[in-house]
This record gives sequence, C-alpha cells and structure tokens, in this order.
Amino acid sequence: MFDKFKQLKQLKEFESSLKKQVVTKEKNGITISLNLKMDILDIKLNPELEISDQEKKLRDCLNEAMNEAKLEMAKQAQSMGGFGF
Repeated sequence: MFDKFKQLKQLKEFESSLKKQVVTKEKNGITISLNLKMDILDIKLNPELEISDQEKKLRDCLNEAMNEAKLEMAKQAQSMGGFGF
C-alpha cells in the first residue's frame, strides 16, 4: 500500500517537473514555446510572411516542438524507472 503512495508522489513530482521545462522552436520568424506537458505557452507569428506560409511554418514548428517535448518526457520517465507501472 505504501508503494502506491510512493508511486503517486513520484508521479505528481514528475508532472510538476514537466510543467517547468520549456521547449522553444523557431522557423522563419515564427516561434512556439510549450512545456513538456504539451501546454502551449507562447506563439509569435511573423507578419512579413503570407498567411499560407505562416500556417505551414506554424504547423511545422508546433510539430517539431511537440516531438522534442515527447522525447524529453520519455527520457525523464525512463530515468525515473518508469514509475514501476
């Protein structure tokens, strides 16, 4: 029973650490920042680009940032022993 409480505490600490770590990606003046919980923290657009270019770069930038965040989150979960689940 105490192991479950320990695992729950570890999980909460892990989630808290994910909120604090930020990934930022930039493409052609468009910048995306998100934390490892995948919460979007900031988006900056490039007004010099046409709308269709902004949309494409924004999508690409967001996908790259999310992939990097997922990899980092997986590395951290693995380093913590996977929580024993």
